[in-house]
Amino acid sequence: MSFFGENLKRARKRCGLTQRQLAEQIGAKHNSVSNWENGQSEPDTQTIRQLCRILDVTANELIDSPSSGASGSLSRDDLKFALFEGDEATEDMLQEVLDFAQFVKEKYRNKEEL
Repeated sequence: MSFFGENLKRARKRCGLTQRQLAEQIGAKHNSVSNWENGQSEPDTQTIRQLCRILDVTANELIDSPSSGASGSLSRDDLKFALFEGDEATEDMLQEVLDFAQFVKEKYRNKEEL
């Protein structure tokens, strides 16, 4: 099982949802969640955003290994300030940047495994 699958399963169970209930909430086929949790496939970026919203987690919490949390990391406000050079930025804007960064990270990680 992949880190993503393990993290998805943990978050889903924490919310008290079955695989079928979660699939229905995001408009996916009934076996999609099972396939993601077992590492047989992965959802697209838009679906990951939906999962994050429904399960109340960040994309990093779904994708990263449990031990990859950085100590001393920047606060979300500090990160927004740094990324947007002090310009007004919404939480949605920050999340989109973080999701894209995670996508790129996974893309290159997967290429290295080939």
